Amino acid sequence: MRVLIVDDSRIARLMLKRVLPAPLTADVVEASSGSEALARVASDNIDLMFLDLTMAGVDGYQVLESMQKAGRMPVTIVVSADVQPLAQDRVRKLGARAFIAKTVSPLDLAAVLQTAGVL
Repeated sequence: MRVLIVDDSRIARLMLKRVLPAPLTADVVEASSGSEALARVASDNIDLMFLDLTMAGVDGYQVLESMQKAGRMPVTIVVSADVQPLAQDRVRKLGARAFIAKTVSPLDLAAVLQTAGVL
């Protein structure tokens, strides 16, 4: 399974990478912006994407909107500090399978992945 981690913070990408369950660590790629994420999804065979919402330029919402319009939507889990119910509803309407608050713990991540049907 090819996993894409999208966050403009290198540290946030590394932290998420560290808590991934072992079955998901074999093929992980990263993107530091929304536009880079869209290019990766278009060119690579991405199965699972972890997506931050707040990024300069193309933000997470715009990534979801673009992928939804293009009909190319990997299983997407939003990872964000913006935990407002409106944000969570909006990303689900845009096709995200799940939402998890930063900072992610291994147990919380495993539960979200099971609920999303990934594990």
